[in-house]
Amino acid sequence: MAIPVLFMFGGVSAEHEVSVVTGLQALEHIDRNAFDPYCIYITKSGAMLGYGNLIKRGDFKTQKPKSITFGKDSIGGYVRENGIFGSTIRPQAAYLAFHGGTGESGPFQGILEAIDIAFTSPGIEGSVITMNKAIGKEILAAHNLPVVQGVSMTQSEIASDSAAAIAKILKQISLPVIIKPAHLGSSIGINIARTEIELEKFLLEAAQVDNEIVIETLVPSFKEYNCAVRCIDGNVETSAIEAPIAHDAILSFADKYQRGGGKKSGKQSGMASLQRELPAKISDALKEKIESTAKAAFTACRCKGMVRIDFMVTPDETLYITEINPIPGSMSFYLWEAKGIPFKQQISDMLTQAITDQKIRASLRMDHQSDIIEKFIG
Repeated sequence: MAIPVLFMFGGVSAEHEVSVVTGLQALEHIDRNAFDPYCIYITKSGAMLGYGNLIKRGDFKTQKPKSITFGKDSIGGYVRENGIFGSTIRPQAAYLAFHGGTGESGPFQGILEAIDIAFTSPGIEGSVITMNKAIGKEILAAHNLPVVQGVSMTQSEIASDSAAAIAKILKQISLPVIIKPAHLGSSIGINIARTEIELEKFLLEAAQVDNEIVIETLVPSFKEYNCAVRCIDGNVETSAIEAPIAHDAILSFADKYQRGGGKKSGKQSGMASLQRELPAKISDALKEKIESTAKAAFTACRCKGMVRIDFMVTPDETLYITEINPIPGSMSFYLWEAKGIPFKQQISDMLTQAITDQKIRASLRMDHQSDIIEKFIG
């Protein structure tokens, strides 16, 4: 009998549309003999809608969804369709395809953990660490992993006195710099500032889309590489390494999602449509360095499930970790396929591992017997 699971995507996020593409893309590849998926779409306003019978991407437009609620009773966690004739679904796991916003940064992981439904992404701690570029850098640096020198600032610091913010930045690092919203992905809001005028302009722009901003020294003549990492049965594994091809000064949203994708280009869409060199043509020494660093970063940031780690490499093969993506675009399925693991198998692996992880967590003793309440009540 097929195992009931959730597929969750959308969300209150600047990357909402990208998440929908990732979710529907994965849904079309699930092994329906092994798993019975129920889809939950989170709207841009945060409403939760259930789709009971999505088979192909076009069904998302034609089917009428139902509002749903999460809950837990003596049997376990459930999803209930609201209304007199609503069904109750008791999933064993949730496949998370969120990008950015409230879906990738931990809140939904918290909901699922609270009602004992397994899920495929990093847990609350790993999601928070990796989705905040400032915190992520602090953790990586504490583990002696290579990160670019930089500084972080709050939205209020920039908005209240941009001149003082610029002075604080330039006291620690020199122009040119890269400005990054701390919580956003897909290259949204990222800009290079080469002058103080550009620095102020891009800081103020970034402060309109995020409450924390990361400013880093611009690494000269770097090349980008990406490597996915997952943990299966306690073994941390790395995917093939790719070298994405950028058309802009830095890998942009257009590079990732709008060049070569869509219906007219064939099967691939989303991050899968990015132009790339796969596997990357690199030395054995650099390959080993990327793989070992990726595994160490995965562990340091308390990750589970599968993530993608992005790197910058200089001509002398100095390596820097750019960021960790807890739920990567298109689930980085193409990186694992380049290692001989079909997308369908990847989905099954992640769901099966999530269920295993949940059983381990459930076996931990979380209760402590005492008579405190009886004494308090009297």
